[in-house]
Amino acid sequence: QYDGIEEYIKNIEFSNQFYIPLSIVEISLRNSLNDFFINKVGKNWLFDKKFIQPQLQTKINTAIKILKQQNKKITQDNIIAELSFGFWIMFLRKPFQEYLRYKDLKIIFPNIIIEKDIKVNRHYIFTKLNNIRLFRNKVFHFDKIICKKEYKNIEEDIYLILQYFDESLYQ
Repeated sequence: QYDGIEEYIKNIEFSNQFYIPLSIVEISLRNSLNDFFINKVGKNWLFDKKFIQPQLQTKINTAIKILKQQNKKITQDNIIAELSFGFWIMFLRKPFQEYLRYKDLKIIFPNIIIEKDIKVNRHYIFTKLNNIRLFRNKVFHFDKIICKKEYKNIEEDIYLILQYFDESLYQ
């Protein structure tokens, strides 16, 4: 709930500064994971029933359905573009740990930094990205984000992940 139109406008103005960085995080993750899985699993990894779990298969089926409704070609590239940020983050969860060891994370996030006193691993990155996803959903759906303590350090997290992909994205 907002305390009036002024707070609503302030929230929109604050949200506006995050659209581009959030979009870049999402697209960078999607592209990096796609490239990684093409090399690790195979060109048609998205359709590999041994690799894709039922929960993810449901999301792929939904993406295909949306493409059909939009009269778009059903290609791997189009399906990949249709899949949600949440879909991509799921690969950082425990069921995919055999595919995402630290050496693999270094391929996906080429500039990953070992932080002092922080164990940077798959779970750490998942936690950061999932928090960014929750924040992104609020921003993109015009929900209130100002004065929310759970997003106190969100800008730092967004730019940290961007830095993990490419130093130039951080600036």
